[in-house]
Amino acid sequence: MEPYKPFLESDPDIYWRTWEVNIRGLFNMAREFLPMQLSSYSKSKSSCIMVNVSSSGALSVRSGSGSYRSSKLAVLRWTESLQVEYGEQGLLALCVNPGAIKTKITEGAPEAVRNALPHRPDIAGDTIAWLASERRGWLGGRYVSCPWDMEELIAKKDEIVK
Repeated sequence: MEPYKPFLESDPDIYWRTWEVNIRGLFNMAREFLPMQLSSYSKSKSSCIMVNVSSSGALSVRSGSGSYRSSKLAVLRWTESLQVEYGEQGLLALCVNPGAIKTKITEGAPEAVRNALPHRPDIAGDTIAWLASERRGWLGGRYVSCPWDMEELIAKKDEIVK
């Protein structure tokens, strides 16, 4: 992730690298993943679930992290687009916020920000495994925050779909 600096103070190469990792990385993965998965789904109705990782940062604005936040917002919209384009062919595309977790990516964040990150990595892992374990078509193209209570999410299915 780029250092926390205002846009005009940022290094253009580092700023753009964030976009390459967050967007081009997903693009490259999907170009290889989708044809194989869609073909498999058309033959056997096997699982065709794509879980893309975004961030709660996509939903808010803060000074000094524009490249990260805007690229994660692009991941949200791109996931929705893939669902619209390939949902009828069997794709179930979801976008998750893994939670506020201390990781290598957050090492460049101010210490006060890092110390305020309350979630554990296993919450994200467990939630993503749960989301990929069963086809829940009503979540197609949607944003799911891993720290949410998944039983509560299921209970709100009708409200969410409406």
